[in-house]
Amino acid sequence: MQTLRLRYLIVLLSLAVGLTDVVSAGPADWSGQGPFGGSVLALKTDPLLGSRIYAYGSNGFFRSDDSGSSWQSAETGLTEPHPSNGFFIADSLSSGGVWLFDDYGRLFRSTDAGANWSATGFTAITPPYVGSNSLAQAGAGSLWYGAGASGLLKSVDGGATFAAVGGVFAGKTVSFVATNPANLAQVVVGLKSLSSCSTNNCAIYYSSNAGLSWNAATFDATTLPLSPPLSNKNYLQAIAFGPSGSHRIYALYGGSPYSAYLARSDNDGALWTGFNQNGTSLTASPITAANVWLDGNASTNSGTSFTPIATTGRTTNGIAVPTVSALALHASYPARMILGTTYGGVYLSNNSGATWASSNDGLTSTNIRALIVHPNDHTRLFAGYGDAFEPSPAFYRSTSSGTWNVSNSGLNAYQLRTVAFDPTSTSIIGSTILYAVGAGYDWIGGAENNSNTGIYKSTDGGLTWNTIGNGLPPDGLGGHFAGNLRTIIADPRSCTSPPPSGPCITGPLHTWYVTGSGTRTTAAGGDGPHQWRVMKSVDAGVTWSSSENGLPADIINPDGSRSSVNGVTPIVIDPTNSNILYIGTFASGYDALGNSVSPTVATGVFKSINAGATWVQASIGLPTYPGSPQAAYNTLSLVIDPAHPQTLWVSTINANFNTPGQVFKSIDGAATWSVSNAGVSGPDVRALLVDPTDSTVLYAASGGIGPANPGGVYKSIDGGSTWGSISLGLPSNAATSLALDPIDPTVLYAGTSGGVYSITQLPDADADGVPDLIENAGPNGGDANADGQADAQQATVSTTAPGLLGTSGWQAGIQGIADGTRVKHLSEKLQQLQATASGGTQGGYFSAQIISGDCTHAVDVSAVIAGPLGLDNDVHHGTYSYSRGLLRFELPTCTNAIVDITFNNATFGAGWSWRYYGPAVPGDNSTLGWHNATTLVQSQNSNTWRISLKAGQFGSYRPAGAGSILFEGGPAYSEVIFKDGFQ
Repeated sequence: MQTLRLRYLIVLLSLAVGLTDVVSAGPADWSGQGPFGGSVLALKTDPLLGSRIYAYGSNGFFRSDDSGSSWQSAETGLTEPHPSNGFFIADSLSSGGVWLFDDYGRLFRSTDAGANWSATGFTAITPPYVGSNSLAQAGAGSLWYGAGASGLLKSVDGGATFAAVGGVFAGKTVSFVATNPANLAQVVVGLKSLSSCSTNNCAIYYSSNAGLSWNAATFDATTLPLSPPLSNKNYLQAIAFGPSGSHRIYALYGGSPYSAYLARSDNDGALWTGFNQNGTSLTASPITAANVWLDGNASTNSGTSFTPIATTGRTTNGIAVPTVSALALHASYPARMILGTTYGGVYLSNNSGATWASSNDGLTSTNIRALIVHPNDHTRLFAGYGDAFEPSPAFYRSTSSGTWNVSNSGLNAYQLRTVAFDPTSTSIIGSTILYAVGAGYDWIGGAENNSNTGIYKSTDGGLTWNTIGNGLPPDGLGGHFAGNLRTIIADPRSCTSPPPSGPCITGPLHTWYVTGSGTRTTAAGGDGPHQWRVMKSVDAGVTWSSSENGLPADIINPDGSRSSVNGVTPIVIDPTNSNILYIGTFASGYDALGNSVSPTVATGVFKSINAGATWVQASIGLPTYPGSPQAAYNTLSLVIDPAHPQTLWVSTINANFNTPGQVFKSIDGAATWSVSNAGVSGPDVRALLVDPTDSTVLYAASGGIGPANPGGVYKSIDGGSTWGSISLGLPSNAATSLALDPIDPTVLYAGTSGGVYSITQLPDADADGVPDLIENAGPNGGDANADGQADAQQATVSTTAPGLLGTSGWQAGIQGIADGTRVKHLSEKLQQLQATASGGTQGGYFSAQIISGDCTHAVDVSAVIAGPLGLDNDVHHGTYSYSRGLLRFELPTCTNAIVDITFNNATFGAGWSWRYYGPAVPGDNSTLGWHNATTLVQSQNSNTWRISLKAGQFGSYRPAGAGSILFEGGPAYSEVIFKDGFQ
């Protein structure tokens, strides 16, 4: 019990360190802990401060202040957390200046290196994307913007407004613009040609006088590349300027990111020479005009030929070299170089690229799809990188909280979807046997040669790996044997001498099952029927055989239309009867023209009662595609109740992501299914988890489609009948994998697109997201609304404090516990902490109470720090301040509610109004921002605001189909009533 309380104290102590998440990190909130690295889309150095580097990863914008040695998220003020399009430029005239487009085309500006952002007010019709370079600096506070069909635009007010340039660009489609950072008067503009590029029609214009006049570029016909054909190219994609005074410009010109070819101009863009060199990332030396880099290759002869840059230290597993996505040159170049990769994170070189070292501390862009905790040592976590299609680290080990190491010697994997223990081997940590499945290729000789099965095994706790899988045939396409593999499980009674009942104690286990996308026969040119969607080994993975009899064959019609079960995602085994297994499938359908249509083949859940020898569809009650009664929706996750193996839960994909994620339950061994998702608000449930110590407790991870309809983690304590969100602190796209601490089940882990997150679940009797510890320390002895019942026992009343940590009372209490190495009686200190809080923070508390409506409870009730959301400015009312903070809460399975928000010891007079932060249109991420919410207020007295909320209407994040109300806002103060003088 002391261990559990100590965990609570650690969580409380973490509150004092100044966390930067938008939702104020607090007890029972999620926090990220790595592993670091992942996808890097763009890298740039601050032109005026070489030690500062900017990176755009798949999980948002990052900054390094120490030449790339460490990184931090830099997104305060961005309307959309963790935008992913990767498009930004650095100000070459003012250190710390940055402009950034988010995923919805909103332009933001920072003058302090991303520490704070402000919206300029401009929104692009079509959002730019990384590599498009459609924004360029024109001068101090002025910008060029290649606006596609709207032509070339220019802003002279820092990006607030743009006006058409006209002239030669009138009526033209402008897809690219770039300026020379060393000479902003030098501008290059690329048009997207409507016809093929020819000698004098490659749609490039250049100016040497800041756009006062323009000239059309020409190409040297004798150097037009033969492959790929120039006729396939129709727009400029990247520009790199040579050293100042060299007149040298390099360009990538093409028709797609993977078929752009290199061109060079030696006279400021007037005449271009083409080369047979393809690439996507382009960097030129600021010192030597002949030096240029194209992806992972370098040229010292002005692009005539290239050689690969050194790979020493730049591999994911000692052999595989991650794909280069960006290269930035440090101020101390040529000695120091910074390289970004597609899935392998950032590498640094201090010797002109001769050797490299990984440098990802703080860069949270790893997508974790596989996650387990060692059953005998809960400090050891194991994580697999998911959805990587090129070399990635693939596998990580953590031997202490938040400390991760790449551990993939011999592991030829791009991605891992499942990692599993042989439970009979876990008593000795260093001899633990692990299996993993995913996808990869054989890097021996740098080419795929049909020897990588996607099945991997370690016999030393994940330190080293071997590829296993004898018996699997090639797929006829020169690719992987069985496509992307999804799940691996063991028969728990498959040791040599199993006990009379129950799982084996000594091993190893011999029988293992693997599911995946399957392969197709060599018939029809490799497009024959699917096979090997379920595989079985009875010799601990040495050899494998197909085990999918009964799964439907592809339906291929004479007109070319088809319907296929494209693979198997989850598989579970009855813990009391190893002959009984269940799988979930996914399918697709195409018409005669190749257009996607609903599948007609039988799909959904299948069951085997003979150890996988045959399978029978078991999908009655699952939702089906329109017009296809046997084609159930695709399945994502499937779990079985270890105490009652006739009970299962499955999640399916609903094509409408504006509705809650689908969870179904069976209590008769999959004979029938019924919906079991009451309280799940987020869409796309990707993972399910049963607490092995209490099978009435389940967790579901929902993916989300952005902050306007976020995902989350949901918990059920009644076997899935009802669910409540426990999502505070998670990214909006939430979790793709879940794992419980096997020793302390209050600790839950989630794999996300930003690494691994963890939460310590403090006692919360009413499941509103505010721990009992906090509510009991609230006003009036924990009964803030004075109704005679403790708030901690009322699901309709939630009490917490936005200013909880800023008070001397709490700080003193926490400091007393911080000296806790000398404190013996932790329970006594908890009581002291509560007493200190009660006496020191009464003025900071607020209560949210549901007064009427069809809402039965609130979840994820939390204080929110307004600062990271950016300044709240209004043209008439000036800047709003939020001295009482904001609050956030969700009302699940609710269509309307009246809620009283009471702020203890507060009075709101003139100058105060009610504000809302969220989407103006529920579910629409492009409308996120600050809004006047006085229409939500029914009444307001000295310290209580009564607000009315309706699902799918202004004031709620989520669309109507979610059947839930998610609100964020609070009282705002502005001394200026009307700037124009009227009242």
